[in-house]
Amino acid sequence: MPISNLLADPGGASYLAAFLTVGSGLLGSSLGVLLVLVRGDLQRLWASVLFARWRVWAVIGLVFGLALASGPAVLVGLLVGTAIVSGWEYARLVALPPLYRTALLVAAGVAAPSALIAPATFAVLPGLLLLGATLLPLLDRTPGPHMRHLAFLALGWGYLAWFPAHLILLASRADGGPALVLALAFGTALSDIGAFVVGSRLGRHALAPTISPHKTWEGVAGNILGAYLGVGLLAAALPNALGGRRLLLLPLIIAGGALWGDLLESRLKRECGVKDAGDWLPGFGGLLDRIDSLLIVIPLVLYSVQSGSL
Repeated sequence: MPISNLLADPGGASYLAAFLTVGSGLLGSSLGVLLVLVRGDLQRLWASVLFARWRVWAVIGLVFGLALASGPAVLVGLLVGTAIVSGWEYARLVALPPLYRTALLVAAGVAAPSALIAPATFAVLPGLLLLGATLLPLLDRTPGPHMRHLAFLALGWGYLAWFPAHLILLASRADGGPALVLALAFGTALSDIGAFVVGSRLGRHALAPTISPHKTWEGVAGNILGAYLGVGLLAAALPNALGGRRLLLLPLIIAGGALWGDLLESRLKRECGVKDAGDWLPGFGGLLDRIDSLLIVIPLVLYSVQSGSL
């Protein structure tokens, strides 16, 4: 079925109401917790890293909600913009030279539109673009490790453009797609927050010290609890949209994908010798640092639905 917007879809008003109810409730309650932590000191609140993160979450929620409610062009535009910005960060991270960087950023604009307009083409797009990309080492006559650049180009496009574009297919073609998209959004957000809160407060046992020294098994528990909380809140707001096996398994898939994506980006940054992919998102670093979990969760949820697991 074609995706239009939440208000135009059957039950769209209830989806939008659920998004606003759960989203505003989470932002309001978390702001209240922050005020308690700083004992009502607004100056101290404004200067805190946690409040900087809260502001970023508020903006992300607003942008994502508007994109979902505005129709396919806006959602596709959001995915294309995200792929280009994170692609730029990634290209700097892995030191792609100009020709390969340009190819990555141009190709980043193809995945999401093709998922909407021509899903059959979307399925074969990786092979088509990889075939074309193999010409780059032949066209670039400058010295350098061109096969390395080609490998990083292929990884970057699949990772940053093709994977997140699966959101279009999830929203438009999966059974119960709009509810799954909202559950995925809240589940991933709260899994990240749960991992941070529990890991920073209770973390004692290292999870993967050679990849990310600060991640702990206690943080993994917080990751799972957060995913269940996010999906559960959305299910409570949409009682007829999520239930049974999805309510049981979806949080586990989200939590596993979020951890997978977080560790993958940590490995990438560690091998490139940097702490963050960027420095323009207060409290987080770069856009890639913020969306790393979603990059794996989105296709993982779609494939689970298509396989009949969800």
